[in-house]
Amino acid sequence: MLFRYEEILEATGGKGINPFPGTGVDLVTTDSRQKSANALFIAIPGETFDGHDYLAAAMENGAVLLCIEKKSLGKLPAGAPAIAVDSTITAYQRLAAFHRRRCGVKTIALTGSSGKTSTKEMLRAIFEHVFGKEHILATEGNTNNQIGVPQNLLRLTPRHKICIIEMGTNHPGEIEPLSAAVEPDAALIVSIGRCHLEYLGSLEGVAREKAHIFHHLQPDGTAVIPAGAAGFDQMVQAAAGHPKLYFGPGADFESVYRSGNIRGSSFELIDHRTGEKATVEWSLSGAHQAANAAGAAAVASSFGIPLPEIAAGLARCALPGMRMKLTEHGGAQWLNDAYNANPDSMKATLNWLSEFAEPSKLLLVLGDMREVGDLSEPVHEEILHLALERFPGARIAAVGPYMTRAADRIHSAAVMPFPDSLSAAEAVRAMVRPGDIVFLKASRGTRLEQIEPEQK
Repeated sequence: MLFRYEEILEATGGKGINPFPGTGVDLVTTDSRQKSANALFIAIPGETFDGHDYLAAAMENGAVLLCIEKKSLGKLPAGAPAIAVDSTITAYQRLAAFHRRRCGVKTIALTGSSGKTSTKEMLRAIFEHVFGKEHILATEGNTNNQIGVPQNLLRLTPRHKICIIEMGTNHPGEIEPLSAAVEPDAALIVSIGRCHLEYLGSLEGVAREKAHIFHHLQPDGTAVIPAGAAGFDQMVQAAAGHPKLYFGPGADFESVYRSGNIRGSSFELIDHRTGEKATVEWSLSGAHQAANAAGAAAVASSFGIPLPEIAAGLARCALPGMRMKLTEHGGAQWLNDAYNANPDSMKATLNWLSEFAEPSKLLLVLGDMREVGDLSEPVHEEILHLALERFPGARIAAVGPYMTRAADRIHSAAVMPFPDSLSAAEAVRAMVRPGDIVFLKASRGTRLEQIEPEQK
């Protein structure tokens, strides 16, 4: 049994509606379509669908108890056992926090404008190396939001020793409740950059929102902060009263990037507190990834892991999904980094490519960057100008409405505009020659993966 009925009432602060004939539930679900025997179904209201409209369907699929919002009591099927709360999202998070506390697992929380998932995978690699894969739980997929964080916490079992939770936000007030659910033993802000400015307003607004990750640190929990980042003072203030570690040039932990190519790179990891150094050779590439590794190393250090073990764990790191995914089609190397993008991550990857890519054999497929607010026009031009500067003679496909407008303003014959990925697919594939490197990067909504040929 996962939760007794009384535990659910206690954790959520809800009120029982109609008698509950059982003693507890074996699992928790927010998907009414999922076959879930003896489950608690939590009805989440969303922009497109409202879980309260599917209460009967959830019970048909095995739910024996419903968690609903008081304002939607009228949608409760007659006689159905339920727990009524003010907010089902808050109830879900509180239930996950209750479960996390009783498991007694050490937790790590991380957020940032870019590099969150890469750094989470670095932390996973370090702790799996030290404790074993079966003892580490980390955020899976793109489940770093208000629903995803409790979903991950509810996967905890007594065998886990370390829980690594990634947190995302694009509106003010979203990090705070996630931090409250995790109550981390260490919290890391990976980066502050030009992302989600549509709602967060400025770099300082981004830092202010991200800094809420420190508000629910354990009393002796460590805050890990990027040295010299925008909003640095805000982040330090948010972590007042807690031990702090800094990473970046000259900070507590620093990575000195050496060199890289399409298949990997190396860097020197330095703990300036002790003067200790370690060389890391890994399959990730770019100075930006080495910089992220310094943040991961600082977190691991706060758990007492020695630098050589940190370096050995980092060397094992691999990234999931469409993050620098390398495949071959027709003698050309396709490098798919189309999972996410903002101006800073775009610049970082273009700078990395310039280390080794021959412009005449390079095809850049650059798509729209979302949620950059009033900066949309200038930052898309900025990226295209940088691509032209770094890679004279390269072919550049600009995909999406923002990139298309930027290409029109630049008037370069090297930049070919396409309104969307589907319209670009055939033309881009026709441009590819054996020996080429094809690099794809954009925000997820641009769906650049539609351009890459399917694996045979």
